Amino acid sequence: MIKIGIRAHDLGKNSAEALVQVARDYGFEGFQLVFQKALKEDISLLDASTVPTIFSTFPIFMIGSYFNMIHPDESIRLQGKQTFLQTLKLASLIQVPYVGTETGSFLGSPWNYHPYNHSDEALKQVIAMTSELVDYATDCGSIVAIEGAYAHVAYSPLRVQTILKQIQSPSLKVIVDLYNFLHIGNHELRMQILEECFQRFQNHIVIFHLKDYIVENSTLKQVGLGQGLMDYKEIMKQIKQKTPNAICIFEGVIGEDIASSILYIKSLM
Repeated sequence: MIKIGIRAHDLGKNSAEALVQVARDYGFEGFQLVFQKALKEDISLLDASTVPTIFSTFPIFMIGSYFNMIHPDESIRLQGKQTFLQTLKLASLIQVPYVGTETGSFLGSPWNYHPYNHSDEALKQVIAMTSELVDYATDCGSIVAIEGAYAHVAYSPLRVQTILKQIQSPSLKVIVDLYNFLHIGNHELRMQILEECFQRFQNHIVIFHLKDYIVENSTLKQVGLGQGLMDYKEIMKQIKQKTPNAICIFEGVIGEDIASSILYIKSLM
């Protein structure tokens, strides 16, 4: 059965207890959590006892440990990898099923488009890095979840499928963020892109990020769910039919848009 969660720091930075209470009041069932962005508590990736016990009753669906796999500065790249490995181990200890990341950009920071990102050489780098992460995840009983984005290396459903085929591990799954695959030149093809995701890796999808958008000044601008161009009536129908055990996570939905967005999505379920 589909579950609905929210990226915790979209509710603001607070104590774990306060964030859980707010999320429950809205009607969410769990979090996507980046510890340092969401929690006032100091969390050590090396000590599971520092994770607040309230998460045993209000689940963490995924820990975000996003890092730039092809950052041109090797020290930054390797530090991100080390943090991700530590997060995988912690996730296994506190029974969080997934640790998520995107594939990154050669631009460094911000993670915007660079021509090298879409090259075969960049893809090889990402496959090699992801393979190391997945091997460790297998050893410690966790799962890596990768997320594609047009500006990054995994810029299309085909690129994501290629990574999956090269690694071929049950410890590697997929986050689908349809909005991330879009740009001003292809956004009208959004439903075809979603269908391509299902065709290429339906059985590997574990999480959907729910976002909506409008076009403003020739750019895509995120808005509350149901306020933009995404056909969520059809999107939720497809998710329910094809990935009935998926987790749907609000990402970038903030402020007054949170209440209206969850009411809207739940009305479609």
